[in-house]
Order: sequence, then structure tokens, then C-alpha cells
Amino acid sequence: MTRRTVVVAIVLPLALVLALAGAVGALVVDGRAQRTLPAGAVVQGVDVGNLGFSAAVARVRQRVESPLHRPITVTVDSFSVQTTPWDLGYRVDVPGAIELAMDDRRAGSVFSRVSSQLFSSGDTAFADVRPSWGEGTLDKVIADAAKAIGAEPRDADLDISTGWVKIVPEKVGKEIDVEASKQALMYGVATGGSTVKLAVRELKPANDPTMSKVILVRAGENKLYLYENGLIVKSWPVATGAKGYLTPEGVWHITQKLVNPSWHNPGSAWAKGLPAVIGPGPNNPLGTKAMRLDAPSILIHATSKTSSIGYSDSHGCIRMNETDEAELFNLVPVGTRVAVVQVSPPRPIGSDPIDATAF
Repeated sequence: MTRRTVVVAIVLPLALVLALAGAVGALVVDGRAQRTLPAGAVVQGVDVGNLGFSAAVARVRQRVESPLHRPITVTVDSFSVQTTPWDLGYRVDVPGAIELAMDDRRAGSVFSRVSSQLFSSGDTAFADVRPSWGEGTLDKVIADAAKAIGAEPRDADLDISTGWVKIVPEKVGKEIDVEASKQALMYGVATGGSTVKLAVRELKPANDPTMSKVILVRAGENKLYLYENGLIVKSWPVATGAKGYLTPEGVWHITQKLVNPSWHNPGSAWAKGLPAVIGPGPNNPLGTKAMRLDAPSILIHATSKTSSIGYSDSHGCIRMNETDEAELFNLVPVGTRVAVVQVSPPRPIGSDPIDATAF
């Protein structure tokens, strides 16, 4: 064996051993690199250089995610609930961000990754990872608040339980302004607020013009009162329904104002034998003016039977003296409310007068 042959026999195996050792070392370096972030890596201002996945996630969570678990109080009127930005849906995917950062470390060939590890300066920065809105309880919290404080507006109304008219004032309603509340809550969460007040919107009731003037008919006392803005401004004696034909109680409305009306036979037993229609003129029982109510077959009308005024003598209608009816006719519009209350038993013609203050 020549000297040259001996050298080759020694050097070649040695070279192979060194190459193998180098390859193993490169794999070790590459494997470690794929399990750690590069030196100088920063996520959302947090240094995670040379940290493994779990350690990097824990460090970034402490800085970025922990504030999203702070308590925050959502209030509006009597409603109050404590929650967290995280529960509301304001979240950040820290593991996902770290995983993306490590994916960059795994890109390329083994040779390029090892070269980068051995010869790179290590100054590597990663984009910030910021919270964003996703699935959470934000909509439910706003819906719960809306259910808790919502109130429908209430129109003004009449209370006739005492036998007199009392105007029950209108009541403004309220509801959650959903879009404004959502914006307020999202802004408060994003800026680190500890308390967020939701937005409320007023609901105004409809303006009811029929409440400015109201007619009250007190059957039994047999007087008609005109109210303006809740106060009595005029009153007139009237005739109301006799026993068996009582003027129907309740709150009605004037539906028609009739000049020189025709009387139409209602087909009742008391009207049997009377004409089907009596046109305008001196024989018309409705006089020259009448106001029809939405109570069936009931009118406020003039009468030539003036002896019945002040008593319970009609078949349900409200009779007035001709001049009184004309005056009232000009004072109230269609739509005016007419409240009827039976304050005492019917009083036939000739009955003693009653003390209205007792009813």
C-alpha cells in the first residue's frame, strides 16, 4: 500500500465523519430554531426573542390579553351589569400570532435556515397583534338593557272614575338607541374605560287634539259639561235616557256634525208605527243640528220637547235646547271625546232636582 493510498484511506472516512457531524449539528440547530423565536423578536411591544411557543404565548398574554379580562360595568338608568371586554367579544389571538411568527422561522430550506441562524444579526421584529371584535355578548347585553328599561309612550287619557273628567297626562316612553349604544360600548372597551353608559332615546306620544276639548254628560244629574284643557268652561241642562233606554256609559267620539238632519227609524219597539224617515222640518225630533256619536244610534241633538230637558226622558240620545245645541255645535269639532257617566238613577219628568255635588 502506497503512502498516498494510506492518506486517502484515513482522510476520506474522517471527512465523512466530519460531514456527518456537521449535518447532525445543522439539524440540531435547525430543530432548535424552529421551536424558538429569533433573538430580538417583538410582539405587541413584548420581547419574545429566543423564547419557545408556550413561554412566548404566556409572556404576550400577560401584556396583551390580561387587560381584556378586566371588569367593565355597563349601565343605563336602573340597569347595570358587570362583564369584561373579552366576554363582550373584544379579543386577541395570541397563540395564533406566535404561531405565525414561528412559521416565518420554518420557511426555506434547512441550509437557508441554518445560515440565517449562524450569520444573521438577529434583529427581527414582528407586526403588532391588536384586539378585534368578534363573537361575544355585546349584542345580548344591549338587548337585556333594552328589555329592562324600555317603556312605551302613553297618550293622554280620560279618567271618569269619579264621575268627573280628569285628564291623565301623556307619558314619554324610552328605548335603547341600539346603534349609539353599540358604538359607545365598543369605544369604552377599546379605550380602557371601566364604566360605559348606554344611549337612550325618548319616545314621544302622539299629540291627541281630541284631548283639548272634552264633553262630559252626567246622566241622572242630566247636565252636559264642556271642558277645555281639563277645566269646565260651560255647562247646559240636557235630557238623557229614560229607564230601560239609558244613555250608554263610556268614552265616545263625535263622528259627524249634521245640519238639518233627517231622522231614521232605528227599528226599535218604541219606534214601531213611526215613519221610516222624517226629513228636516218642524216635525223632525232631531231639530236643526245634531252630532252623531260612535255609540250605536246615539246623537246629541236639539229637541222641540223642551219639557224633557233636565230629566231622563229620551230613548238614549242626549237632547238639548235648540239654542244650547247650536252653541255647543259651534264649539266642538268632529273627533271630540264625549264621556257619559250615570251618576244617579234615571229621573223622569217631574222628579225633584238633585244635588250634583253629591255625585
